[in-house]
Amino acid sequence: MSQEGPSSISFEVPAKVKACVNCRRRKIRCDGERPQCGPCSRSSGFQDCEYAEDGPTRTQILEEQISILEARIEELEKPKEHRSTLVLHNPYGEHRSTSLPALSRGGSSAHLPLTHSELSSGRSTPLSLSASSEGIPLVEMETLMHNFLHHGSQFGFFLNVQNFREAAMGRTGQRPAAVLLDVVYLWAVHLSGSEELTVYEAAYLSRALRTAVDALSGAHPNAVLHSIQAEVLLAHYFLRNTRFLEGKYHLSAAVSLVISSGLHRIRSADSHASGGPLGPAFCALPPPRDVVEEGERINAFWTVLTLNNCWTTADGSPSNISYTVPDARIDTPWPIDINAPDFHNQSQGLPALSIGTVTTFLANLPDNGTSVGALRAKAAILFEQASRLASQYRPHMSNEQLNELYVSFNSIDTLIEGFKLIIPTVHLHSTREMLVIRSLVNVASIQLHYPFAAEIEASRLRELAAAQAVVADLGQVAVNDFRYIDPIMGTLLMATCQVFVAELVRCRAHRPSNTPVPQEERLLIDAVETVLAVMNVFAPGCRLMDSQLNTMRQVYHRL
Repeated sequence: MSQEGPSSISFEVPAKVKACVNCRRRKIRCDGERPQCGPCSRSSGFQDCEYAEDGPTRTQILEEQISILEARIEELEKPKEHRSTLVLHNPYGEHRSTSLPALSRGGSSAHLPLTHSELSSGRSTPLSLSASSEGIPLVEMETLMHNFLHHGSQFGFFLNVQNFREAAMGRTGQRPAAVLLDVVYLWAVHLSGSEELTVYEAAYLSRALRTAVDALSGAHPNAVLHSIQAEVLLAHYFLRNTRFLEGKYHLSAAVSLVISSGLHRIRSADSHASGGPLGPAFCALPPPRDVVEEGERINAFWTVLTLNNCWTTADGSPSNISYTVPDARIDTPWPIDINAPDFHNQSQGLPALSIGTVTTFLANLPDNGTSVGALRAKAAILFEQASRLASQYRPHMSNEQLNELYVSFNSIDTLIEGFKLIIPTVHLHSTREMLVIRSLVNVASIQLHYPFAAEIEASRLRELAAAQAVVADLGQVAVNDFRYIDPIMGTLLMATCQVFVAELVRCRAHRPSNTPVPQEERLLIDAVETVLAVMNVFAPGCRLMDSQLNTMRQVYHRL
């Protein structure tokens, strides 16, 4: 028998054929073909052919992560409610609160399918994963990593960029934790735009998920901080690729790490704040080695809070962070830009002691949170607070309930409008961060006024003005130069677009047929097309934005 070609493989002895996971579960005979066996290739429902001997499969890794998450949720909820079983909330079902249509539809299963293949189309790869750069030459990986770090702030990278780059390349100090390197390599390949490299993406993802399991058990001095960074990047990766369940898992893991590490109580003026809701039994991290490391810890907390506020609000699920309960109070000072040339001067402005950072902001009291990171965190807080307050409205509330809602409504509305006045306006050379900040705040206005827009003219006009402000900002910045942007922008642009769609419906309902299109209606059409054009800029590189763009195109074309 020839030693070349498929005929040299002896399939005549069933005992020596290693069946794939799917065939084992289905209890059918497997031919052992790679990368996909015959039964799987012929089945429309079993395209993810995997072999157990190749290491943990994607399904096994996900099942393990879900089990960990379920146990963690039960641990947090059981002391309060004494539950013996846990029913996971499905944030992607059809049911949604009617007070949050723009954001809910942006993340619902009706438009964004939960089943998908790997970006590499499920192709197996002979890649032998090494500890350096996963089979890609070091020079090329350095270039790819540089590209990722240039855009990293859009995906939650909060570490000092220069220090990380030098350590990752082995030039100075200890190399970053293995899990963080693996996740950064994953992102570097993901953003490469090269078909030759993205074939390795599934292998990088598999490795990153495996190292994440044991990330905290090693002796790396920055194991916790680097694990938080890795979880944030993984959450962004999955959310950006419409893999919501996995994205929410890694978001929850990041929240758990920052709270359990006491990062919400950095420089706390409360001498009894030693572990927050987890109690004094938890041991906080050792003191930071220098001001840069402390800045990274501060940034870690606010990055996670911002990520949590944006995405739990966007899909209508409960927040993982509560800052209105005394035990969960946030004392950590607002972040500063650790990558700025004058960082050390900025760090001198950090308060020696800090307490009630978020509650002070919500009380509309002055503070020193003026950095871009601080403005972004504040915008995310307003976005969350406005959306959740609006969701409490019901048509037949009692007078007492309405009065209470009215007081809260006026408070958050005043805070939003005041915040709009202090954030910088955008121009041709404005950063992506500032565009996201302004969009978050304007969509906060849209969400706050949405429940009342149909009945109260003032709310309708405020909602429309906020949407117009978003479009005006889009017209001022060089969107085509950004290349990548925070994935939450897709949801914000959907919410904006839906305001104009509703206005178009209202205008056309009052305009007699076969009459000329008035100027007001033409401006609304221009606004919709501007938003769709901007979404189209980012859609090719972002699966989430692409899905949201297709959804809004369908809505618009049905008018």
